Amino acid sequence: MKLTTERKPGSLVELNITAEDKEFQEALDKAISRQARNLQIPGFRKGKAPRRMVESYYGREAFLRDAAEDVMDRLYREALEQEDIRPVGEPDVEVVQLEPVNFVVTVPVYPSFELGDYTAVRQEPIDATVTDEDVDEVLKRLQTQQSSWAEVSEERTPREGDQITIDYSVKEGDQDFQEPVTDAVWILGETNLLQQLRDKIEEMHVGGTEEFDLVFEEDDETADPQIRGKELKYSVTLKGLKERQLSEIDDEFARTVADAESVEDLKQQIREDIHQGKTNDARNEVLNAIVDQIAEQTDLDLPEAMIDEEVEHQLGHRKQEMQQQGMQWEQVLRMSNTTEEAVKADMRPDAARRLRNSMLLQEIAKRENIEVSEQDLDAEIDRVAGADLNLDVDDEEAKARAARLREVYNSDYFRNVLRNDMFEKKLTDRIIEIATEGRGAVLNGWTAPDPASTSGTDETAEPASETPSSAEIADDDAMTAEASTANETNDQ
Repeated sequence: MKLTTERKPGSLVELNITAEDKEFQEALDKAISRQARNLQIPGFRKGKAPRRMVESYYGREAFLRDAAEDVMDRLYREALEQEDIRPVGEPDVEVVQLEPVNFVVTVPVYPSFELGDYTAVRQEPIDATVTDEDVDEVLKRLQTQQSSWAEVSEERTPREGDQITIDYSVKEGDQDFQEPVTDAVWILGETNLLQQLRDKIEEMHVGGTEEFDLVFEEDDETADPQIRGKELKYSVTLKGLKERQLSEIDDEFARTVADAESVEDLKQQIREDIHQGKTNDARNEVLNAIVDQIAEQTDLDLPEAMIDEEVEHQLGHRKQEMQQQGMQWEQVLRMSNTTEEAVKADMRPDAARRLRNSMLLQEIAKRENIEVSEQDLDAEIDRVAGADLNLDVDDEEAKARAARLREVYNSDYFRNVLRNDMFEKKLTDRIIEIATEGRGAVLNGWTAPDPASTSGTDETAEPASETPSSAEIADDDAMTAEASTANETNDQ
């Protein structure tokens, strides 16, 4: 075959392929012979007419197309192998001529790029210190959540934090804009209400009914899209008004909300939870900032086909989440007043970012020779299973528990999960080490307890990652798959 190759923007490769005269003639002969066996021509038995008669009767072009399709498939595969091209989507094919067949294939390929100087990137660590104010804020929130509601005894209008019960209807002109609602329970300041509607309610007394018109501008982004540019007539009846009776923060409260022994114990639990969260968030923030800086130095042209596939992948996750919550996808779209195509369009920038970052991380892993050996994996399994506890010789129960845990962790599934976690940790730790010049992503960070001392009796639990996930950098599933691929490459 005759082949010319041209690189196009968007990680596309254009293959201009022409069959040799001889190979096309052979394909044409086969096409005519194959079809002639089933053709009936007047004056001849089925399949016995001379080739000249067959071509004359049915037209040469009918056989040319059959031959071309046979040759094109074979030559396309040979061209991919010859040029070492890795397609990432369906090709676009244009037939230029039939005899001998000449066709142009435009195929999206895995992008090639020159990684920026990631070793020159610098990033400051983030302080994860927990303040007393942080603890008090969570404690106040727990107090609010645990509080009861009591009818308001005084004659007053609703205010921030009150629970209200109302009936309401909404009309556009003389027609119902939506079905009337009865006994709706809202909390002022917590329920997402239109500010204009809330202002009216805060002027009402229990038992009263108010009718009023609200006008929504076309560009009012605080209003739902379906009511923008409309004038709606509301009829609202305030049926009930309650206020919170805040629970007293004492030892009984601590036992109720967190099975804590005392208020001080509860505060310590809160502090630990906040510290862990701030540490995880800080590490992810630093890691994101580092990868974004590397990306700014790297010219990576993603093919649209790859982004399309990632969007479909993320959309599938979102649909699954909605289904688990008992919601149909079509119902979600209706409630959001949108379409699936609009959702996909909104998802594309994030999908492109995830793909870009995943590729950058893979390339850095190769440059830094990041790998997880079988010995590393075995040592980690021994550690999380409790083999490093220096168990007493007579502690047969603990030794048996460690043995059972090792058996679980040594299954193919858990070894793969643990390998990918370890690979990701080594890779991201190395990136952070370079960018922070060895200081780490987090100052005053939370330290995870040793799994060996907390493994307890749950012998089927998945090994937990000791570091915050980089899910914000690359999609969990994609990162896992790519980490596995890169690790296998390093092991070879």
